[in-house]
Amino acid sequence: MGPVLDHDRILARIGSRPGSSTRSGPRTPSCAGPTLSGGNTTPTSTKPTSTSPSVSSSAGGKGCSASYSTTNTWDGGFQGEVTVKAGSSAISGWTVKWSLGSGQSISQVWKGKLTTSGSNATVVNESYNGTVAANASTTFGLLGTGTATTPALTCTSA
Repeated sequence: MGPVLDHDRILARIGSRPGSSTRSGPRTPSCAGPTLSGGNTTPTSTKPTSTSPSVSSSAGGKGCSASYSTTNTWDGGFQGEVTVKAGSSAISGWTVKWSLGSGQSISQVWKGKLTTSGSNATVVNESYNGTVAANASTTFGLLGTGTATTPALTCTSA
């Protein structure tokens, strides 16, 4: 059996080291964490509010159609998605046009190239998504400012 240690002697020695405090009685570990005050205990969310998709479609000329869906809205802005669908024949390029609503602007487009002129918006395909097989589709997304509306789209194909 190993040496027997005197508990009081060990505590006295630890308490006598420089920078330590001397305690009387046994040391009891504390499991309590810090006490916080002044904070709000109710979580808040800054996540944008989502709405049900609204859809607009165009019959389109030369073999394509386009449909719009509002995928998210928040104060002062919205996110939308446009689906471009080829008709019964494959297409090798597409252009989607629409008129912006009052007070709207488009701040970002992905999977397409945006040009605007006054209240008219035009998105043409990127090099990687211009060719669409017969009865297949591709999409592009956008971020806008203002209040979301459901635009009337026109789609033309090459």
